[in-house]
Parts: sequence; C-alpha cells; structure tokens
Amino acid sequence: MSIRQLNASYVLEEDRVLMRLTTLRNEEYRLWLTRAMVGVLLQQTQALAVKKLAQDPHVTHAPAVAKIQQQALVQGVQYAQFESAARLPLGAEPVLVKAVSANLQELAPLLMLQLTGGQNLQLQLSDDALGKIQLLMQRMNQAARWALESDIQGVPALAAPGAIHQTSKMRRGSTESPDVSEPENEEDHGKFPPERLLH
Repeated sequence: MSIRQLNASYVLEEDRVLMRLTTLRNEEYRLWLTRAMVGVLLQQTQALAVKKLAQDPHVTHAPAVAKIQQQALVQGVQYAQFESAARLPLGAEPVLVKAVSANLQELAPLLMLQLTGGQNLQLQLSDDALGKIQLLMQRMNQAARWALESDIQGVPALAAPGAIHQTSKMRRGSTESPDVSEPENEEDHGKFPPERLLH
C-alpha cells in the first residue's frame, strides 16, 4: 500500500509512540511503536536510504550523500493538518508493531511491519516518504528522550529480503509531532501540502 500521510506522537503514559498513517485508499492504520521499534525503524530507514543511493553509479559515497539529503529534508520540510480516514482496517485501537523488515523491491523502498496477531503491513515508499519516516522517528526519539543512536555512519547492513528484525488507547497529554504528508500524484513527489509549522 502507498502512504498518503504520516503522523506520530509520544505518549508518556504508555512510554510508546503512536504512529498513524493514511493510505491512498482512504484507510487509516494506528500503530504502537516501542522504544526498540523506533530504534529499528531509524536504523532500517537510514540503511535503506544508503542502499538506494548505492545503486546509482554516479554516487561515490552513499552514506555521506544520504546524510546530506536527510539534513536538507529536516531544514525544508513543511507540515499539514493530519486528516483521518474513513476506514480503520485494524480498528480504532492502536496495534503493536513487533518486528520490522526493510529492503528494496525493484529499486523502490519497501517497509514491512509485523503486527501482534500475525498481521503484516507492507508499505511501498517513495524516497521522500522514506526520509520523512526517518524525520518522524528522530523527533519521537527526542520527544521521549530515549537517546537512540541515529548516526547514519553506524547503521548496520540490511538483512536479506524477507528477514524480520524483532524485539521483544490513545491518551491525552501526548507530545505530538505534526504529520508529514505524501503527495497524492506521482508527479507531485517532492512537493508538500500547505504549511502548518510546529509551535
């Protein structure tokens, strides 16, 4: 499935991150991310960005280029109001993500989230969406004060395709990061919806 919008907030009472995403099919998924899963997502999205760049023969040092691109995204990203979707395939209550797998599928970033209950979410990402997930996870790391390592130079290699990286009610008063939206048309990748800056 393809992502339209992403939103994440750190929920103090749960000591977890609530991630919400909507798809182009007008579906919304609500997911719990533990500290460990935020760390895995940071590592895997960073490694995936490097791997994608390494496929380009014109790129001589993929980790450095990936870091520069991510810094440019952090400085230039704009925010939009998160819009809920009409359908909730997993229900209104967030579902725990217990494992993550990331790789390239025909040179396109692909993220697989394994949920409790045996369900899987397979997310097809643009390069832009990949960077935005990194950004949200970095913001959640800061909001939770988890001090997770996020230096792209130290990212471990990706596992073979199909491998899974495992780790062991919405509340008020959460520290929220505004959503990062995906454009609806393929031609609009790299553009952003109207700006809504964080206070």
